[in-house]
Amino acid sequence: MKTTSVPRLPMLGIALVQGLCLLVLYRSVEFEFWPSESPVWAFPLWTLAIVVPLFLLLSIDRDNYVSVAKHVAAFGGLLALLAFYTGWQAEPFDEVEIGSLTGAFIITIGLASFKALMYLQQRANGVPLTYDVLFTNSWRNFLVGVLSAIFTLIFWLILTLWAQLFRIIEINFFYDLFTEDWFIIPVLAVAFGLGISLFRELIRVIDNITKLLHWLIKLLLPLLLAVAVIFLGALPFTGLGLLWGTGSGTALLLWLLALVLFFTNAVYQDGREANPYPLLLHRAIYAGLCVMPIVAALALYGLMLRLLQYGWTIERCWAFVVWLIFALFAIGYVIGIARRRDEWTSELARVNTAMGLVVLALLVLANSPLLDFRKISLSSQLERVESGEIELAEFDFWYAKRHLARPGYLAMEEMKDEIGDSDPELLALINEPRWRRAGPPVDVDAFWARVTYRPEPFDVPLVLRSRIESSAYLAPDVDPILIRADLDEDGDYEYILLMVGEYSIQLSQIYYQSESGWQAGYLNYQYVSGEEHSRERLLEGEISLTEPRYRNLNVGGVELRPIVAD
Repeated sequence: MKTTSVPRLPMLGIALVQGLCLLVLYRSVEFEFWPSESPVWAFPLWTLAIVVPLFLLLSIDRDNYVSVAKHVAAFGGLLALLAFYTGWQAEPFDEVEIGSLTGAFIITIGLASFKALMYLQQRANGVPLTYDVLFTNSWRNFLVGVLSAIFTLIFWLILTLWAQLFRIIEINFFYDLFTEDWFIIPVLAVAFGLGISLFRELIRVIDNITKLLHWLIKLLLPLLLAVAVIFLGALPFTGLGLLWGTGSGTALLLWLLALVLFFTNAVYQDGREANPYPLLLHRAIYAGLCVMPIVAALALYGLMLRLLQYGWTIERCWAFVVWLIFALFAIGYVIGIARRRDEWTSELARVNTAMGLVVLALLVLANSPLLDFRKISLSSQLERVESGEIELAEFDFWYAKRHLARPGYLAMEEMKDEIGDSDPELLALINEPRWRRAGPPVDVDAFWARVTYRPEPFDVPLVLRSRIESSAYLAPDVDPILIRADLDEDGDYEYILLMVGEYSIQLSQIYYQSESGWQAGYLNYQYVSGEEHSRERLLEGEISLTEPRYRNLNVGGVELRPIVAD
């Protein structure tokens, strides 16, 4: 069951070095010294400290040190360049939000590394590029990584139990030791490396787990394809309006494609083994696969609807890339089915091997200047402003600040220079952008056309309009009511937005000014004298201010606000 090719001591040494590197980088963040505040160096160093040791741990054996080192060094150099460019997108450090940038980089580089590792292992071992080896390596790498992470988690839980047991009897040495970063980070890194070395030796166990997962997926693939076919059959009777009206129709279709393609690959693997299904079921399955391009076409249609209405965003760029990958897979399979019919699985290896390289190339390009989705998104949204499709005040400054990194920052700085002192409200909107409600953008013109102003029609400040629109929504049975009143009698108005449904108030918000601009808060409400909800009273009833029955109570800095029934 075991092999002797895994060099355990060198692997533990690699894991220890990785742990020490991660400790230094972690402390640079904790104590704010270089390179934590220099993203152009922090991104490459973090990337290399995580990826390079992991590649070595998963690839080296007693006979391939030099070959693996060469290939890992080459890929590490590519990653460093991509990380350097991404870090440059996070400059200037104190002005650019990097949360979204970092998250996208971690996910895409993680996927790219997973794909590259399979090809690297084949090249380093001098094995011809075949899909059956790629397939085997992918599952082995995945399961070894997952099981090693579980092993490390259990190891950490045992240390935690150890520390807490001794802490109970007032021996704090172990708790103090195990919570020190200089101890726990290297130790957990070594534990993870030990897990990899152990599970890499248990290849037969890993392969048996893979076979079990394949068997389970084999049972589910016919059901999944049946769901897809029945769903497509129902669409002509329901129409596409309901699908797109949810705001998540395209995402659901892409998930359906992803599951079908993944399950198909897991069941048929390289297509060279015996047919896993009886002939009739096999034919039903590949007939179901033939409708996948239709699912892809519907997903593209939904995506194009959003693009034509609202332009490109980073999310839509990635959605298009994902759609393109899935569509190429589906079309490749259908071509194989048309050419080979019952023997179509012999085409799987060719399609999957080529598409693996396409996926890897797209992930690399998306983190390079050649395919920068932040620049594409910014250009698309600015074009909507320049064409007159939207006003500059309707531009999503919050999205630009939080998600477009350096391109968004530079664009907003340029806008502020052009505006100068000519429009203080718009300048305030750029300096303090507000979040806009997630999901399909609300038709702001339709929203304001439906608003009932109370006690009389009034103008809403520009910056406040944008703030209100961020939480606004439209529904057939909901009436928006906007009330203006001086609630604290300081001479300035507060604004209350009520979204009133047939049976209840669905949203109640107050907007008020502070030193930092317009703020929003929620309102608690109750019906006086046991009266029930009435939309008409809110639309037409008398407006008055009442003194609270009970004043607020402050206890040690905690403000307690009584909400009681009369």
